[in-house]
Amino acid sequence: MRCDIGDISNQLLAWMESRDFKGWDPHDGLNSPFLKGISKVHRFAGIAALQLVKRSPVNLRHFLLVPKRRNAKGMGLVLAASVRRYLIWEDKHDLERAGQIAQWLDENISRGYSGACWGYPFDWPNRVFYAPKGTPTIVNTAFIAHALLDLYEITKDKRWLNLSVSSCEFILNDLKRSRGKKGFCFSYTPIDVSQTHNANLLGASLLARVGKIAARQNLIDLAMESATFSIEGQNQDGSWPYGVMWNQKWSDSFHTGYNLTALRLMLISMGDEKTIRESIVKGYHYYLNNFFLPDGTVKYYHNRSAPLDAHAFAHAVITLCELSSHFATPVDIATKVLSRMIELFWNEEGYFYWQYNKGCLYKLPCIRWVQPWALLALTTYLSKTKLDQGLES
Repeated sequence: MRCDIGDISNQLLAWMESRDFKGWDPHDGLNSPFLKGISKVHRFAGIAALQLVKRSPVNLRHFLLVPKRRNAKGMGLVLAASVRRYLIWEDKHDLERAGQIAQWLDENISRGYSGACWGYPFDWPNRVFYAPKGTPTIVNTAFIAHALLDLYEITKDKRWLNLSVSSCEFILNDLKRSRGKKGFCFSYTPIDVSQTHNANLLGASLLARVGKIAARQNLIDLAMESATFSIEGQNQDGSWPYGVMWNQKWSDSFHTGYNLTALRLMLISMGDEKTIRESIVKGYHYYLNNFFLPDGTVKYYHNRSAPLDAHAFAHAVITLCELSSHFATPVDIATKVLSRMIELFWNEEGYFYWQYNKGCLYKLPCIRWVQPWALLALTTYLSKTKLDQGLES
């Protein structure tokens, strides 16, 4: 690869730090004082307003006075990247940053629930339900708690383990459970009953990992019961629909990646469990054969490339690097994807563009959707490269 991945990683991190990790998000349009509360009048009016801001070729956030904010999920991803950076370079500044972010996350949990949990700093109306600002999600909570466990594993500071255990209490006590033919599915938030496979598997992966670390077999058993629902929901060709409802039947690259990496964490936590391994093998085969073009371009959907989205590229790098340690993977595919991501989206000012879609380049420097994922992708790639070199030597 021609470019210096470490240098790009450092530039991106410096760019985010210079802004105190505050910025805009594709879904933050309803933070405008002019649009605030529209979803309370009608959910679909909120969706329309959100999509107008999201899809405008001109960044309307300037005119609509949308504030730049920190995003808990983004901070969790930066925490995970900081831990991995420390393991690569042993720079105390990375460990200090990780500790500071963990402290911020502890101070900014969503209040009023059974355990530590986190939501988005904006109202989020979607095609299934409406989540007011701050409503905790299983996805945010799982990603953040996994990052806290990463920090615990190198510092042995029980605060971060205890916070992750607390997150499991949120999952078990505040989320709804929908029974399937086998197993059950956790809801996305405490206020909906949706059944989405990536959210369910992310929650299961956290229960399994905490169960192993904290020696709580009940968490491992519940994790397996939850995962069984989504393993049963996997199609024969290895793909997963996004969710169970009629309007959630699409398959996309990064949610498939979420499923695979969550199942990988369960495999590590639970040992070589046959059902999980078989699901990963089937899903990974589909993933490799349906979401990549020969030049490293990541297809958003299984049946079409558009939009070209930096988030999809970043998570593909993470998925490929993490699963290549366990399953057969084309040798150069992660390198191709990362090279293509930099070619398409990297801005020399120190951040990644968001998306190419319908002839438009969306340059929005997304503080949650793109930048922390890109940082984690770069760091994961460097970690994998270091490991491979160590094994070769």
